[in-house]
Amino acid sequence: MKHNIIPKALRWMAAAGLCLAAAACSKDDITPEPAPQQGITPTKIIFNVTRGGYDGDAETRAPKSEWAEGDVVYFGPSYYLNKATYTDGEWVLSMQNPIPENSTTLRAFYGEHVRHEENGGSKFYVDAMGDIAYTNSGSYEMDEGGVATITLRLDRHPQGRMTFTGVGKGKELTVLNMKSLNFYRSSFLFEFMNPAPVTLTGEEDGTATLYALPDPTTVTEAGITLTVEYEGKFYTKTFAGKEFKENSNITLAAPSLEGGWKEAVTEYGAEDLKMGDYLYSDGTTSDGGLRKLYPDGTVETATEAVAPEAGKTVIGIVFYAGRHATDASDYTKPLNAGGPTLADNVRGYAVAITDACLYDVWNGGVLWATKPNDKSDFAFVIDVSDNLDDWNGYANCQVMHDYVTAHAGEDWEMRHFQAAWSCETYGNRTLDYEGNPTSDYEWQAPLRAPAGTSGWFLPSCGQLWYMMPYQDYLNSRFMAAKEVSAAELQEYVKEFFSQSYWSSTKDGYFGAQATVVDFENRDRYGTTRNNKYLVSRAVIVF
Repeated sequence: MKHNIIPKALRWMAAAGLCLAAAACSKDDITPEPAPQQGITPTKIIFNVTRGGYDGDAETRAPKSEWAEGDVVYFGPSYYLNKATYTDGEWVLSMQNPIPENSTTLRAFYGEHVRHEENGGSKFYVDAMGDIAYTNSGSYEMDEGGVATITLRLDRHPQGRMTFTGVGKGKELTVLNMKSLNFYRSSFLFEFMNPAPVTLTGEEDGTATLYALPDPTTVTEAGITLTVEYEGKFYTKTFAGKEFKENSNITLAAPSLEGGWKEAVTEYGAEDLKMGDYLYSDGTTSDGGLRKLYPDGTVETATEAVAPEAGKTVIGIVFYAGRHATDASDYTKPLNAGGPTLADNVRGYAVAITDACLYDVWNGGVLWATKPNDKSDFAFVIDVSDNLDDWNGYANCQVMHDYVTAHAGEDWEMRHFQAAWSCETYGNRTLDYEGNPTSDYEWQAPLRAPAGTSGWFLPSCGQLWYMMPYQDYLNSRFMAAKEVSAAELQEYVKEFFSQSYWSSTKDGYFGAQATVVDFENRDRYGTTRNNKYLVSRAVIVF
């Protein structure tokens, strides 16, 4: 522990009614009446602060034990309005919020590369990756002699720490699919960035340290699967029995083609079902030309462009082969009476070559949902998934159907879930959102779902998000399909580029919002369900 006695003049706020080291106070200081802290004015403060390690810390380098010039610890009884700055070998306190005597609920945190919001509120941004440590069990005690002691042990960490050894001084190592901290509030609400590659640089001793959390898709019952880029190659390895979560600590050797690491590239033949293949109106597929797939979204294709088969109608582009591990949907249960079902094993997933709803800058797109008798009320609760990574789009749509059935007496119909309904009726839609007959969607007829499939549905956030790194390649397949589509269809075939798409996933923070996937800015976020300037893109399982 490090004890620092601060004999300098320190001042509480006027609300605290206290001036420390009274002999050094200004003539203008007013002696408070009555004096706080049960009549005792502290003559000095002992600021006792330490940083605790991560779980299993013994297996790697010790955490930073010495404080550096300019390090800041924020603390207070409820919000972090007090600040201690390490200056010239001691802690200098700036007290903005009084602390009740003998408080046992003192909160505090320390963060590397942290910036406090400009308005002085309780929100802190992380400008660069680094260690974050906090506590909610600090204490403030004062003895009869007027010596106050602030004790803080910062031993909790919202991120995990992963240390790679043998990287080499100045060399870069990029770890894929990691969520780094974006900002946090004094209420311990930690907001992480979307999964993205994080680049580390080797330090003086050749190690490189990551502070982050993994994308849930990298975590399995067997352990964690890491994918990294190092010295111009992508590597992957599954570490059995390892966990990477809050407060955890892992030490790993830098990757090479030894030690269980293998090159992270998947190779395909023309006969393999894979991303980019064409799905036809008769339920068959053909080669789309993909030959190598890299984890960062880079692809290698066949030497010559592979076009769709002549005489067939392309209705979708395959984006995943096999059944995804997080898909718990029951495809034997149709969304609509008499609708298509998938009785056998899942072969793959495909995305439609057009949007499911019409969109222009004057008429907007489609709402996620609207309440039948009060279209201004978007606060109704529906129990679809709020998991941003799962592939339960079909299951979410089933929840919407169940909701409609349970609230039929309130005039609910499936068309009130506009985004999902536009996907389900893709290819056979005859009504507008008010239930009136329309011929605006007759062009979709050739794109209806084939028998023996799940039928079209509104995808989950995880399903849309999976396509994000590969959008350039998928866009090329949309355009290849456009070239051979019927003339009346070609104007509707669209790429993923400047659109935000509704998912069937609700927002995890605000249940009355739904999650949007923004392909232009490569982002996902919650927005109100009455945001009309969005579109829906249907997915099908076959």
